[in-house]
Amino acid sequence: MDGNDVNSNANETGVSAAKESIENGQKVVPDVVFTVNGKSEDTSTQVRMEPFDRPKVDEDAFQDAVKRCQKVLEKLGYPYTSVDAEKNLEIDESDELTENEDHDNPMATEDDGIPQNERKVETRKMDCTSGQLVAPKHIEKREEVLPSPPNHDSSNPEGVIDPIQVVRYTLRTCYVIWKKRQKNSEIALKGLMIVLELCLSQPSARDEIFAAFLETLGYNTVTFWKSVVPQIYNSDLSFSTQYREALLFSLVLYDVNHSKNRLRELYAAVPGVRQSMLGIRAKQFGERYRHLQMKMARSRASSRMSSKVGSEENLPSMASIVNDTVFDEEPGQQVPLVDMSHDKQRVINVSNAPPVSISRKTSGSWEIKQGSGGLVACVDPVMSADKNNIWLSNLGVNMQEELKEHSTSTNSLGLPLIKQASAGEVFCVLERNDKKKELTPKEQAVESDMSLLSVLNTYNKHSYQLNPVVVNQDDYNCYYGGISNGLLWPALHNLPQYISSCYDDPETLREQWCSYVRVNYLFAINAARNSRAQDFIWIHDYHLMLCGQIMRSLESSLDIGFFLHIPFQPPPNFMTKYKTVADPILRALLRFTKVGFQTSRDRETFVKLVAANIKRTRVEYDSRLDRYTIEHDGWTCSLGVFPVSIKISDFISIAENPQTIIESTDIKNNIMGKSAEGGQLFFSVERFDYTKGIMEKLRAWQRYFEKYPDRLGKDVLLQVAVTNRRSVDSYRQYQDDVLALTDLINKKYHSDEHPEWKPVIFETDGLPRTKLIAHYLAMDIGVVTPSKDGMNLVAKEMLVCNPTASLVLSTGAGTEVQLSNANFYSENTGKCYHRVEEIGDAEAFADNFYAAATETKESRKSHGEKINEFLCVHDIDEWSDQFLDPKWTHEVISQCEVKQLGQFYGLMSRTGQVRRQIVECVLKGLPIRPHFGYSLENAKNSLEMSCHDGTKLTLEADEESGEEKGFEITYDIRDELSEMEKDIAFLVFIQSDEYENAEEFIKTLGSFYEGGPVVFKNEVKQAAEVLQQGIHYSTFFTDRDGTLKSYACSYPTSVQPAYSAVIQAQFARRCATFCAILTTAPLIHTGILEVATIPEGYYAYGASAGREWYLNPAQQFKDRSFSVNDLNLMNKVFELIEELLEKPEFRIFKWIGSGIQKHCGHITIARQDVRGSIPERKVNRLHEQLVKIVNDFDKTGTILTMRESDLEFKIYVKAKLKGRIFNKGHGIRLVKERLKPNMSKGNCLVCGDNESDIPMLDECLKLAGSRVYTLWVTADLSLQEKVAKLCERYSCTNIHFVSCPQVLLGAMAYATAHTLTDERNRNIDYYYDSDTPMEPEESLDA
Repeated sequence: MDGNDVNSNANETGVSAAKESIENGQKVVPDVVFTVNGKSEDTSTQVRMEPFDRPKVDEDAFQDAVKRCQKVLEKLGYPYTSVDAEKNLEIDESDELTENEDHDNPMATEDDGIPQNERKVETRKMDCTSGQLVAPKHIEKREEVLPSPPNHDSSNPEGVIDPIQVVRYTLRTCYVIWKKRQKNSEIALKGLMIVLELCLSQPSARDEIFAAFLETLGYNTVTFWKSVVPQIYNSDLSFSTQYREALLFSLVLYDVNHSKNRLRELYAAVPGVRQSMLGIRAKQFGERYRHLQMKMARSRASSRMSSKVGSEENLPSMASIVNDTVFDEEPGQQVPLVDMSHDKQRVINVSNAPPVSISRKTSGSWEIKQGSGGLVACVDPVMSADKNNIWLSNLGVNMQEELKEHSTSTNSLGLPLIKQASAGEVFCVLERNDKKKELTPKEQAVESDMSLLSVLNTYNKHSYQLNPVVVNQDDYNCYYGGISNGLLWPALHNLPQYISSCYDDPETLREQWCSYVRVNYLFAINAARNSRAQDFIWIHDYHLMLCGQIMRSLESSLDIGFFLHIPFQPPPNFMTKYKTVADPILRALLRFTKVGFQTSRDRETFVKLVAANIKRTRVEYDSRLDRYTIEHDGWTCSLGVFPVSIKISDFISIAENPQTIIESTDIKNNIMGKSAEGGQLFFSVERFDYTKGIMEKLRAWQRYFEKYPDRLGKDVLLQVAVTNRRSVDSYRQYQDDVLALTDLINKKYHSDEHPEWKPVIFETDGLPRTKLIAHYLAMDIGVVTPSKDGMNLVAKEMLVCNPTASLVLSTGAGTEVQLSNANFYSENTGKCYHRVEEIGDAEAFADNFYAAATETKESRKSHGEKINEFLCVHDIDEWSDQFLDPKWTHEVISQCEVKQLGQFYGLMSRTGQVRRQIVECVLKGLPIRPHFGYSLENAKNSLEMSCHDGTKLTLEADEESGEEKGFEITYDIRDELSEMEKDIAFLVFIQSDEYENAEEFIKTLGSFYEGGPVVFKNEVKQAAEVLQQGIHYSTFFTDRDGTLKSYACSYPTSVQPAYSAVIQAQFARRCATFCAILTTAPLIHTGILEVATIPEGYYAYGASAGREWYLNPAQQFKDRSFSVNDLNLMNKVFELIEELLEKPEFRIFKWIGSGIQKHCGHITIARQDVRGSIPERKVNRLHEQLVKIVNDFDKTGTILTMRESDLEFKIYVKAKLKGRIFNKGHGIRLVKERLKPNMSKGNCLVCGDNESDIPMLDECLKLAGSRVYTLWVTADLSLQEKVAKLCERYSCTNIHFVSCPQVLLGAMAYATAHTLTDERNRNIDYYYDSDTPMEPEESLDA
């Protein structure tokens, strides 16, 4: 059930309850919102509230809550008096943590299970190391100290009680008692719920109490929500309250103010809250349904299937088919290995201002017109490119007042839904207009709003989707007229004198800040509900700075960008005087994936503020991409500079229109015809705003005629200042002062020779675009001189339309910063415009006017054409393309030359992160984001570009590697490059129309096979046939390196490819019950968990040959067959070997193969790389040193033993009973004992590639015998013979050998897809030609 359904039910139930509460003419008040075990309190003073009503403090409700708290305290035996305000309760937040039980296992001989290719080295000692995850420390429990019932406070004879202190005391006392789960805990829970009810009844007014509430609950918050949330829902349904919405908003407000994410605790307690709120199931259903329709259109499915799915009238049948994914297709056709059915990416644009203007005609109907303004001009081209794009905004229409008596539930557009009881009447009226006279005034208002819905639906059919966000009018006034334009607008323009003085009062600031948060919350939740996983959400401007943080708390995987259209130049005291607002905004901006600024100046200011005021941040700058990256609290944000531009073609087409040219000539003649010859027309157009520098411009214009009287009668300033925001006191006063100065100038300056000449022509009405462009063509000099501005597109429009004009431009305009950075104003390349450094300097400003007026036409034309050419290249399409392009963000691995060890390992680690994201998306059926492919391509290109002699990569030491300067090593990275190529091919495959055909990808893998695709295909089919014979497997045990993945040049670079992880995960999901990967590598530092890319839940990991096991953070255990003293000894040996490998002679062994690894029970040291490039004399020298270390520590040879293979040395700690070496067979025995997988019944699959895997096979054969199926990746005939003989001993004939890991993976993919097909074909028999599926038993009986 989605959130709308819950709200709708709540309101309907509440209305009926209200009707039933009138008995015998007396109103019966509903029971208390929260009850414990059905018990209720008297709620005669219970306050009803709208879910997002304006913050209001109802002292009656507060006093009632205090009285109820006192009753609870008395029942608990801890009544409150004023002395308790001074007491401080000790609250213990620690949880009981217990360590897993030790495992002890009887051991046999020392050589039991040791691979024969590991030769015993004669030593007498070996130290041990655990390599295990750190066991949690025991935390000693403290008894919470509760105060004794307090005595009377003599200092307070009148017994005056502070209600806030009562609530806080109740909170802490009840929490301590409830947490113990002892006597009276139910009463204590009731006390906590009373406090919560108070907070939710007045969420904005009680945010400080709610913050204390959450902080008191601490680590027990999830447990508390599990107990309380069902009662909150029951309250909403029973009494028509809105406490669920209030709870969500309260958590959001807390998270914003404290930079936390406590909302996720509610998700953890009640997972359905998130799904309901975001409408997840409905969106998934819609995408699957659309995908099925497209699929059937391509494949021309049978008429029976078409009749089921082709019509929305049969929703139950369609839901069954979509959700169960059962298709009527030809038997034997392959089922896809992965489900990648999803729609393409859309842009969800979110702004306060709409792209349209809506007005109600005198007839009462609504009219919608395309809007204007900078934001619309910038974004409209992007949005118009796809009709599926969505624009969310506030339409400026307050429908909530008219629908106040109706339900506040919303439909998919976000508009309020009327109560169902009257809905039928209204819709009937919409169809039959002759009934209009029968409607009540309220019903007529509803009908009018429904006509708005109709207008919007019509608009959406022919354009992108316009969805309104409905906001309470009082909240909107505080959000828009208050915080946004009364504080943020002047502050970010560095005009503190225009900040409203009401914000000097902290309480007023806090109240209006709550409204700002609430409106941002409404925008955020609307955007999250309307978006899908693959969409990009684009938030615009200072009104909605919190949306990124709020949306990330709702859904962390959303891709959200923010663009600030105004400057970011706050005054010095912004972070201190307005800390309530400034801190949360600064932190919230860091939650966006990417943030764009108009100028580098604004970005630098933001970075400096973050570094100075936000702790625990990491700031990096990439000069190649001109990108800052900031990490904070686990989130990463990219900061870029993107100067906004205009749609050049639109302006040029109008400017070249003959009618526009004629109109411009008329404008020029009408104005300058009254002036002397040689006069210049100065033209300026902007909003009537104090940030535009209009007052300073007029003062400079006045000084211009004082200083240069010869220009009297010649030059004219045509100023168009479109009036806005007259309701704001600071704007109204400023506009009146400007108009007064204009009158003064016109009275003061005149020309006797030209009596009709006026120095200033001031207009306050806006100009249509065609007329505006005509003015651009008529002007001689454009004047754009704001005090502070984001970009100011007027300057660009002027010179795009009229490249022969001159331009006076202030440094406050973003356009000036962009042009200056492009060297259009420098001593060397020339000054192509007239720059006003400080608009308050009337003398210099006047000089710029004179320089522009006296500039020659040739110079003016030359300079204007240069700027015009630059602007035509950098148009609006470039701006939007660059911002939307993911390549510039931190999410994409950027291309670079790899020269150092740290760079190489860091690059491979990042590919691991990208691959994990790919695997997660594929397994969940989520869309593949473009930056995945870009990252892998860039990583591959970086490595190829850095190689010499084919695949040889030479690297030098750096700080990250910890090696001394001068150290170099050469790797053959053939495997790393090959696996990246396969992953890139895999991304292409799963995004193609062929993704359903697993054989197509197997064919792709074959293109990388040395023997050719034909040989590869045949080998895969042979292996797949063996696999299919044993499916379904009860257990599956496999090695990793060499079996499921080729050997890499070094273990840290042995990152599991995405395609391999998907195949393994799907095989585990479809073809086996219990799956485990056994490896000799450790879990961590650097271990299997760091190079694996399969999500948790598919495989258990047995590291250190199965001595330590990991399923998930809550399920991990290890072998305990050695003593603590043995472990300490092994740790000392490990430290000495580390010191040994720091010597220049042996340093190379740290960086090849396994390097040095610390396992649970043994140590691995690389002996040789896979190419055999290390000289044998150096290997022998290392061998001697390792033997010496072991002998020195274990002179009797009873604790340690050393082995060597072709690639590794291993030092084992002997088991504490019979001195046996732990191997993979013992690892299986350990996991069987602890997890108890069923090996007595069902088939068992075992895969390996070398001698160390034979004990694993041996143990499985002992347990499952002939039910074992085994595939080995080896061309070694002697190893094949050993495997065959071992299987023969247990009468096992299910043996197969393949040449490389890719063949085994291809066989697993083939077997998985065809196994699904077989199951699907069997399931089809269970369906007959009707709307509902039959049960399998029914069909068999039939």
